[in-house]
Amino acid sequence: MKIQSVAALRQLPLRTRAVMGANVISSVGTGLVQPFLVLYLTRVRGLPVGTATAVISVIAVASLLGGLLAGRLADNHSLRGTAAAAMGAAALGTASFALVTEVWGAVLAGLVYGLAYGAMLSVWSTAIARSTEGETRSTAFGLQFVGLNAGVGIGGVLGGLLASTADPARFQLLYFCDALSFVLAGAALVLALGRQPKGTAVAGAEPGSGSRGYGVVLKDRALLKVLALTVVLMVVGYGQLESSIPGLVAVGGMDARIMAWAFVANTCCVVLIQFTAVTRISRSRPAVLLAGTSGSWAGCWLLLLLATTSDGTAAQATLTIAALAVFAVGEALLAVALPTLVNTLADDRVRGRYNGAYSAAMSTGVILGPLLGGWLLTGGQPWLLSVVMGAGCLACIGAALRWGRPGPPEDGARPAVPLAFEDPAVPDVLEAPAVPGAPGNPTVPGALGNSDQYLNDDRPQRLGSGGV
Repeated sequence: MKIQSVAALRQLPLRTRAVMGANVISSVGTGLVQPFLVLYLTRVRGLPVGTATAVISVIAVASLLGGLLAGRLADNHSLRGTAAAAMGAAALGTASFALVTEVWGAVLAGLVYGLAYGAMLSVWSTAIARSTEGETRSTAFGLQFVGLNAGVGIGGVLGGLLASTADPARFQLLYFCDALSFVLAGAALVLALGRQPKGTAVAGAEPGSGSRGYGVVLKDRALLKVLALTVVLMVVGYGQLESSIPGLVAVGGMDARIMAWAFVANTCCVVLIQFTAVTRISRSRPAVLLAGTSGSWAGCWLLLLLATTSDGTAAQATLTIAALAVFAVGEALLAVALPTLVNTLADDRVRGRYNGAYSAAMSTGVILGPLLGGWLLTGGQPWLLSVVMGAGCLACIGAALRWGRPGPPEDGARPAVPLAFEDPAVPDVLEAPAVPGAPGNPTVPGALGNSDQYLNDDRPQRLGSGGV
């Protein structure tokens, strides 16, 4: 059987592959320490559990701000400089955890690392989108997700072998190795990006459009709907993966080892799905992929509901592990659909801010998700978590499919986003009636032209602006 990802990787531009390689390096370092922060702060440094969990919240909130800041810097100054600053700050933040002895030190390290983490999300997406287009872009996002999971998985195995609460020096070594991975990845990323022109977002911008800030983002109704769906999907999905789902296992009195095996199954399924089917996924309509993600996560919550109401360790273990394996299907689809939609809406002059807004939307959902999940778990009815989150997933299916219906654009609205990538033989520019003042119309003085030919395609399968 031909492995799709190998052939697809060879077809990507060299610059894109170099960016993805840098991402893998940093992912291995992240995997070294990702599972252990709360354990390290409490068992090794002796900080209260409440303080340790508060540091996690600091990282999440700071990542929201970091994504927005990096997006603006990438557009108005230099993506290369923004990448160097983000990776340097990430190295400083994670290395600081190795030296933490007091509460203030942990909070400060979390703040620096969180800002860098949000910035990195924006930088990776922007760097890949600027070097690709069309189906190649969606394939690159899918393969980046493979590398991310593979790197974190390798790092997690190595970290599990080295970590020991009886020897603080081992944890310090892990955090210093994580910092080194960011330094190496940052150097590789800066070399891959090369010199970037400065101030590209200002050139040709429409007067009064707020082109240097996020006003242009807030005016794009199609993007706002994508961001709204992103927040909801993070709340009912990713926001629960490492918080409420383990909490559900704990509240249900299940063996803690079940969660470890469930995460192993999840990671293996993500890598396997993307590794063998990345080309097929990349050619699918984003609306279908998002509906598939929502359906997959609804199935995950159904299995978890059955696990919490079942008797017997074997049944609970099987259902929980199966649930996170099913969850992986949605992850694989989402990794292609959402960043592709966001970057199809943007051109290079605003791409950093669009990806910054996308990073902020993800962070918002990941912040809100654990809060909602924790509240549902403390109500004495743990099954309610699965019911509420499953219902949210079903609502997302309806929203995604409704957006997939063709509809006439509103006056002055951005051309609708295509929900299917077209045959590369189609000419780059298709004739369509001019819409005065439309941002995507290159004939309008001062408008933001879009270099992606798919955005100007006038075929019926689109993400319309009148969706919800």
